[in-house]
Amino acid sequence: MGVITILCKDSAHRYFLSFGVEILPETLSKTDNSVGIDLGIKTFAKFSSGTKVDAPKPLKKRIKK
Repeated sequence: MGVITILCKDSAHRYFLSFGVEILPETLSKTDNSVGIDLGIKTFAKFSSGTKVDAPKPLKKRIKK
């Protein structure tokens, strides 16, 4: 692990610090578990298990009938 870049910038009397680091990726064990997700418009998400998540409708809730 090591620092790759560091940037310190003064803009309008504000200081910003940005840095990048390099890390070693963690190796995960393989499993037989998998999931499929279908994203849509009317149904926000549908999982391979059959679970459905409806799309949010914030405008429809605010319109008075």
